[in-house]
Amino acid sequence: MALVATIAFGLLLTSVYLIARPYLIPQLAVTDEAQLREEQARLRGQLHDLEMEFSTGKLAEIEYTTQRELREADLAVVDEALGDFDDLEVEPFDDDELERLIAQRRDAMAGATCPSCGTPTDPDDRFCRSCGADLTEVISR
Repeated sequence: MALVATIAFGLLLTSVYLIARPYLIPQLAVTDEAQLREEQARLRGQLHDLEMEFSTGKLAEIEYTTQRELREADLAVVDEALGDFDDLEVEPFDDDELERLIAQRRDAMAGATCPSCGTPTDPDDRFCRSCGADLTEVISR
């Protein structure tokens, strides 16, 4: 009986810890632009959902106002953080250069096949993707 009580108490402590952990551990700052864009999209989606729920009468006006203010404040913080990324100048990639690189890669891959099964291979491959044959001897020739 004491064993069962000890196990039950351990399970209770574990579940309380797992539930409380997000509130005890501080959230990490999001610094990646892609993560910020995802957060921005998520918050805009939540604002849209709030609008829909309020317009259909599923949400009381005071709750709608409170939730909208919270989401707009979070969105303002994300927009400000994204502004720092927008200030960085990124040189656009030249389409002609991209086409040249693709053609170069295609030419390098042309004719490169596995000697065992004939599957096309990359010049960087060490083993055939299909049969697993060793390609280092073929490449070194």
